[in-house]
Amino acid sequence: MRKVKQTIAVVALTAMIGGGTLLPIQPANAATAVPYATVSQAASAYFNQQVDKAIQQLVDKKVLVGYQDGSIRAEQNITNAEFLKMAILTLHVEQANNASTQPAKWYTPFIETAVNASLIEKADDIVPNELADKTATAQLVAKALQRDVKSVLYWMDGLGIDGSTLNRGQAAQLLVLAEKSVRSADAQIVSIRSINKVSLEVTFSAPLALADEATDAANANFAFSDELKLVNQPRLKTGSIATYIVPVQTMTPGKTYTTNYKGKQQHSVVASNEKLQLSDVRQVTADTFEVESFRADGVIDYGYMISAYSGGRGANAAILDENNKLNGKQMQVIPSLASRQATLTPAGGDPITVNYVGYTQSTDGKQEPKFRLPAGTTLQAGVEYTVSADWFDLEDNTFTAQTIAPLTIAAVDKVNETTLNVTLSVDPGDELFAYRSIQLKGSDGTTLTAQYKVQTRSGATGVFELQQEGKLVDGVSYEVAPVGSWAVVDKVTLAAK
Repeated sequence: MRKVKQTIAVVALTAMIGGGTLLPIQPANAATAVPYATVSQAASAYFNQQVDKAIQQLVDKKVLVGYQDGSIRAEQNITNAEFLKMAILTLHVEQANNASTQPAKWYTPFIETAVNASLIEKADDIVPNELADKTATAQLVAKALQRDVKSVLYWMDGLGIDGSTLNRGQAAQLLVLAEKSVRSADAQIVSIRSINKVSLEVTFSAPLALADEATDAANANFAFSDELKLVNQPRLKTGSIATYIVPVQTMTPGKTYTTNYKGKQQHSVVASNEKLQLSDVRQVTADTFEVESFRADGVIDYGYMISAYSGGRGANAAILDENNKLNGKQMQVIPSLASRQATLTPAGGDPITVNYVGYTQSTDGKQEPKFRLPAGTTLQAGVEYTVSADWFDLEDNTFTAQTIAPLTIAAVDKVNETTLNVTLSVDPGDELFAYRSIQLKGSDGTTLTAQYKVQTRSGATGVFELQQEGKLVDGVSYEVAPVGSWAVVDKVTLAAK
């Protein structure tokens, strides 16, 4: 039965190995008229062929070497040292130079390479002759690929590696698959499609080099027609080999855009007319409101499905298939909302342009991007407001503003000379610190400003960093005050020591 499971997974992997998201394991069709014995024999044969093929690829590359009798022993469990050597050689990890020394053990150079490449912290972290553990193996492969562990575990599950250890054949299959996910500065576009008015999904021949994922580099590398630009960096989908969610400016529905990548082959993509489907809107502070969406309604924020964030998302992290389905349900993807704007119209008044508040679109398991009024303006209690945009639709797009008390700063503590912990009187349960600042008036006559460091909040406490190279001075006491009306403070003083 285990081999049947493995075969089904291998078939799915083989079908998708060209770069898209891997298919999840599917159960065998219980209604088939083919005798089970026949299916089992065919599945076993196919599975063994895939193992043999992977092994042969690594033998050809001199990654795998047989025993003295010429056998590979694919079913034999692999040790840490054996897997480490295979991973370093297969995944193109730059090896440490040990030419001047004679290693004490055959695996010593590979352990030194692993330490130098930060695959392990120190040599003592690996027991060479112990059997390789599935979780530790996944972590090592993820570090070698500079990506998330969840993806590697997903590949392992797809290959039928369902125990705590793995054998040489399974290791060969995993590494042959993982090699396709080695980052490359020479990666080129394989396919491109528009998935909504503000998002492209682009599959490359290999994952991009980390430097090429940066926003400025990506904008330089993508040459779009009609002055279309990225608004944030491309993000690799969890579980995929080399498929990216690429956030762009709002596209004109039905328009055909062309692009090349690094001046190579030109591709075209027809813009989607699909707006993001959001649920409702809610005021959260005197100058900020949020719009909401739900995974249960078929909408998912990209923050829960990209490789860069999956490690910190816990149970909220998700893997979508190549059609962007989650557990068989079609999902609409909300991309990065950097630089997005919306329109807020008060009843009987003029429209107001509001800006997305960075890093607020997916926090604490919620999908609630926030928008803020222009500096110095606030929502007027009792007034009904309507929210609209050319890139989203809101099912319930109005709210009536209320008087909301500001947050209360209860304590400010020094972390070091440039960093502070700011604690509120209660946990806001959301990213209400975003883009807020405090002012510190020193007993020596100086004035410092500290701004919240995005995504650092833990409960009621957030990290604030001093701006313009400011530093706390030992022996000076500082009076704390919020910049603006986002918070109040009652005689909080910071004594720098």
